[in-house]
Amino acid sequence: MQMVKRIVGGFFLFILLLWLLAPKQELYYLLEKSLKKSNIVISNETITDTWIGIKIDHADIYIEGAKIASNKELNFIFLFLYAKLSLDDLEMVIGPKKIEHFTATYSILNPLKVILKGRGSIGEIDGNIFLKERRVEILFSKPKNLETIKKFLKRDAKKGWYYEKTY
Repeated sequence: MQMVKRIVGGFFLFILLLWLLAPKQELYYLLEKSLKKSNIVISNETITDTWIGIKIDHADIYIEGAKIASNKELNFIFLFLYAKLSLDDLEMVIGPKKIEHFTATYSILNPLKVILKGRGSIGEIDGNIFLKERRVEILFSKPKNLETIKKFLKRDAKKGWYYEKTY
């Protein structure tokens, strides 16, 4: 019995150390490589490896050679059963001018949905990405200055202003 405890404990310790000491920057470079196929380039960034994720500072985002946005800070935390992406101070060239804070959260407790929350020059947003239905829904709970994106939005008496798209 003592031997079984040591083997199981050693296995979990090995998995934990493997996760904490894994080269997480390589995952970011893999993401960057896949985005490049769609003509999306992230440049001028500073990447910092943390214990449970990566932190990217001062990134510029280009689509087909045109600068679309610059980001002050991006944190990506990924654990075995939980992943969270948070953006702070994203300044856009088109659309909403500034997004102060945005988070996208995925949990194994609800594996078919990604939860979105944000705050910026367009107000506060709450949204979901339904993975099985391949649908994105973003609700503008406290809208302001929606003129730049109003042509993409729908209005409902119950939901208010919202954006809905299938992919």
